[in-house]
Amino acid sequence: MSRHHSHLNTAKSILENYTGEIPFAVEIKQFFSGQKKYGSKDRRQIRHLCYCYFRAFRAYKPDWSIKDKIICGYFLCTPDETPFLETHKPEWNKLMQLPVLEKCEFLQLNAEHIFPYLNELEDAIDKISFSLAHLTQPDLFLRIRPNHQHSVQNKLDNAEIDYTMVDSNCIALKNTTKIEEVVKVNREVVIQDYASQRVGGMFDLVKAQFPAGINKPKVWDCCAASGGKTILAFDKLGQIEMTVSDIRESILRNLKKRLQQAQIVSFKSKEIDLSDPNALISIENFDLIIADVPCSGSGTWSRTPERLAYFEKSEIDQYSKLQKEITQNIQTKLKPGAFLLYITCSVYRQENSEIANNLVDNFGLKWVHSKVYSGAEFKSDTMYAALLQKPV
Repeated sequence: MSRHHSHLNTAKSILENYTGEIPFAVEIKQFFSGQKKYGSKDRRQIRHLCYCYFRAFRAYKPDWSIKDKIICGYFLCTPDETPFLETHKPEWNKLMQLPVLEKCEFLQLNAEHIFPYLNELEDAIDKISFSLAHLTQPDLFLRIRPNHQHSVQNKLDNAEIDYTMVDSNCIALKNTTKIEEVVKVNREVVIQDYASQRVGGMFDLVKAQFPAGINKPKVWDCCAASGGKTILAFDKLGQIEMTVSDIRESILRNLKKRLQQAQIVSFKSKEIDLSDPNALISIENFDLIIADVPCSGSGTWSRTPERLAYFEKSEIDQYSKLQKEITQNIQTKLKPGAFLLYITCSVYRQENSEIANNLVDNFGLKWVHSKVYSGAEFKSDTMYAALLQKPV
């Protein structure tokens, strides 16, 4: 049996045993940890076959075998001719450089079936481009922190690492690039998707509209998680009085370590369940609340394509209910004239504009700006942000 048949059979076995209960990255790591016979090239190819299978999962014809689906996914997601496809589908191998939409048409597959519930997406998202983007692995993005641009570029150049400057402070690299030993993560650069970096433009709007008398605005990153937005707020807004909170104490411990690495030492930390209004009674009022709320993560599924296969529409309702609870509770902690920056990495209206509209229609907040940060053209995630203001 050739290695190409072995790779296909192994991928089939892994996928048949996967239930979707844990991230696939964890599942396949556990598989390889118990199977020492596979070399690095074998592991890389088998992993690629599995992820290709997930990327086009919803578009496959129901009567195809799992091997047919793996090969089809590989054909759609791989840009060049390969020995693997020459072994299994030599007539397809010569078509590998076709644009992905033409590949879909060749296989008689509907590109709109790749991503679930397209009709629920925000109107600003181009449905076909967004769906097809899930056939490609996103890039790794770095945000260069203030005063480190030249040193970071010099370090990458000296290490002969290929990169692209997306803008003056954003670097795109291949997703597998190891940068931890080249640059100081969190101090010099932050590993942060380009869409998330672009949300930083909202901080520029806030800073421009802060009243002149506020020298050190009080900012609350209420769903701080790993702290990417916290560091971005410090870099964008300058001198601020920061409070970070999360429902998970373990997350806050990791966040404190990350902020120390970023040389941010002045902040308050609180463990809070934001869905409980009683938990906020003792919380002070703020000039800016950042609410990067729990969501379906649907704007990031090109990084975790197994979610395309296992996502259920009921999850949108569950997250929307939680988001309404959180936002209607935290908006009570806005000072007159203060700002609420609502953020998700979801693409569904019910989690995005409908939540922001609820705050405007039922709680009197005013629209300042909203935007869908589309990632299809940048090989990045897609995010939504709405900047709202409490009337004076």
